[in-house]
Amino acid sequence: MITLNTRSRIILLVVGAALPALAFTVYSTLDERERAETRARQELRRLVTLAAREQAQVIEGARQTLVAISLVSSVVLNDPVRCSKYLASLLERSPGIYHSMGIYGADNILFCNALEWKGTVYSPDRLYVTLTRKTGKFSIGEYQVGRVTKLPGINLGYPLTDEAGKVAGVAFVGVDLNSLNTMAAVTPLPSHGILTVVDRDGLVLARKPASAARIGQKLRNPDVLAALNSSTGEGEFRARGTDGVDRLFAHDIVVKNPQGPVPIRILVSLPLNVVFGEANRAFVRNIAGILIATLLLLVAAWYGAEIFVLRKTRALLAASSRVRAGDLSARTGLRYDGEELSQVGEAFDEMTRALQQRDTELKRAVHDLKEQAITDSLTGLLNRRYLREYLPRELTRARRGGTSLAVFMVDLDYFKRINDSFGHDAGDLVLKELGTLLKNQIRTSDVACRFGGEEFALVMPDASLEGARQKADAIRVAVSELDLRYNGKPVGRITASLGIALFPNHAADADALMRIADEALYHAKGAGRNRVVVGAAAAGKPPATS
Repeated sequence: MITLNTRSRIILLVVGAALPALAFTVYSTLDERERAETRARQELRRLVTLAAREQAQVIEGARQTLVAISLVSSVVLNDPVRCSKYLASLLERSPGIYHSMGIYGADNILFCNALEWKGTVYSPDRLYVTLTRKTGKFSIGEYQVGRVTKLPGINLGYPLTDEAGKVAGVAFVGVDLNSLNTMAAVTPLPSHGILTVVDRDGLVLARKPASAARIGQKLRNPDVLAALNSSTGEGEFRARGTDGVDRLFAHDIVVKNPQGPVPIRILVSLPLNVVFGEANRAFVRNIAGILIATLLLLVAAWYGAEIFVLRKTRALLAASSRVRAGDLSARTGLRYDGEELSQVGEAFDEMTRALQQRDTELKRAVHDLKEQAITDSLTGLLNRRYLREYLPRELTRARRGGTSLAVFMVDLDYFKRINDSFGHDAGDLVLKELGTLLKNQIRTSDVACRFGGEEFALVMPDASLEGARQKADAIRVAVSELDLRYNGKPVGRITASLGIALFPNHAADADALMRIADEALYHAKGAGRNRVVVGAAAAGKPPATS
């Protein structure tokens, strides 16, 4: 170094300065690849959860159909002819969803069916039949070809009990795989993504992109099968596809059986080259940019003086390091003139100012959007979307802590009369006042939401049944004591009906809890309004009215 002249030393310094930039680019690329994979995992988890919910709708619809069949009069169900006619009419009203419906008797012999059949159909080997009889609960079978229809599908069973409560028969529906494929087809997927619905044995029930040849075939990738079989819930993993492409997989459970392996899972995969595509392209761009900048700096170093070049270079490196660390207020401090490095410093400072302003605006916009997304603009209460996200989380917390949770459904009585008599502005006034009343009535740990129209929902964690009933009645009384006027005229007496459902007494999941609270509200309306009704989980048990 002693024998080198100043120009050569500057050149070496410039080259040396380029090496950390190259190293940082490699590090940034690896970091970006990691973050890209994290984002891809989150997106795949979201997609697979969405797809699982959509597929579960088909299963839930089938379960409700079976429940409806089980509630049909025994006079119909015990008569093979009448039973078959009833099921045939039910099947005709469900085109494209089911391809068969029937009932197996206590001897596992087909007793009645929506379709005509010949001979004796004996099915003790079908999983849904044996599992329904064993557990006395709704059960889901595996991929099968129907003995009557000769069509592929997946059958679901529901117990028919006698007066002693014993399983006397099994009602079933055969879900048409086209309905599962239809749900899969409307699920949004990223480019080159694949969605697959499989049964407990890894047989394909539905797929996107559609592939009729794959339906009913077992997954061909042993690594994917092993990952699914070793998991009891949702998850993600990497595996090489049968096409030799490394892929990122996310899977989730569509529905569970009373016992045994998971009957239906959903799997979404994405090639890793798609996941890392932008990071790889950015790496190439960054390397090219660094090389070009280095050449320019070498030319400048050749003709520049050490004191001017190095001083400005150090200022630029210091500012870039601060930005890299997240300090967007960093500036070079260079005087802006016509010299090249000064122009670079000015451009850098303009970029950081723009980034700083954009970052501030983005944070403000994100905050505003979050507030708008979960708030009802009229009442200022939280909205239905927030409730749908909040209630499952709160139920999980209650389940872990072994505590109870109450859900109220509140509906104004004869609200249409107010709109018809005074106009919608008066109706809006009443809704706002009710929103204010609910805010004042609940604890800080409770949540009040506008569910829609004149219907509101309250969630009370750590609430006993009696405490919930008392709070509901206090709200009912407070509503009836409102004295509202619109344009100087009294609106009239306002009353509300309330329905209550309690976790875990009435239901164990959010949808069931909301449904039971809504049913209790319906009973409150039917019983004369201006009252509180507590829901009931047991079939046939009437809600408690107060």
